[in-house]
Amino acid sequence: MQLADFLAINIFQFMLVFARLGVVFIMLPGFSAVYVNPRIRLIFALLVTLLALPMVENLLPPQPESPADLIWLITAEMIVGGFLGSLVQVIMAALELAGQMIATTTGITNALTDDPVTQEQSSIVIGMINLVAVTMIFVTNTHHFLLSAVIDSYNLLVPGARLFTRDMITMIGALLDQAFYMGIKLAAPFLVFELVFQVTSGILARLSPQLNVFFVVMPGKIVLGFAILMVSLPTIILVFLHFMDNSLHGLLTPLNAVAPVR
Repeated sequence: MQLADFLAINIFQFMLVFARLGVVFIMLPGFSAVYVNPRIRLIFALLVTLLALPMVENLLPPQPESPADLIWLITAEMIVGGFLGSLVQVIMAALELAGQMIATTTGITNALTDDPVTQEQSSIVIGMINLVAVTMIFVTNTHHFLLSAVIDSYNLLVPGARLFTRDMITMIGALLDQAFYMGIKLAAPFLVFELVFQVTSGILARLSPQLNVFFVVMPGKIVLGFAILMVSLPTIILVFLHFMDNSLHGLLTPLNAVAPVR
């Protein structure tokens, strides 16, 4: 084999792996943040591709003969990368739902700030929970597991094989259901607090009709809400990290692809 042929095969394999990993890096928590320089993100994606190539090269198909087949192969890998990144984003959406519920029940929905993760205006509670969650993902080395899960996906979603789009949509739908359930579960203490607080406020309003109950109890509601958040935040993050770990394990195992995570 000539040197030119050897280099051509390696470049093809590198491009094929980068097509999947590059799209995943755009959507991974922390790496996908707007404040991360795109060049830094590209360098990380190239380095991870270089490290992952020897582990997956036996699963890569041979170089296609026609340009059309090459374009389709790279496009399919980008679709798979987008699918894997979407799974992680759906998991992170559980925190968004929980944060929105917490902000609503504590009465600070309109306290908006710039979310350092998404660089969008959102409730201050959502921004804080997102920032803590992303920090803990890196502190606990969960990002290593995310990268390992992406590399392990080559055993389940083999390059060049048929795309099971129906199964992909089913998996995303099942994960959306689990993320919705987890978001409510994370915000459960605040939902109970809201119920008790509203019932108590209603009783006070009936006992003292001349008293502006909303004006009197609203500061207490905010203080109590922040107190509950301060106590429950470590548990919220730990439960979420456990949910992320279980979800990725189940979704990347064919027999447990749509098994619910509770």
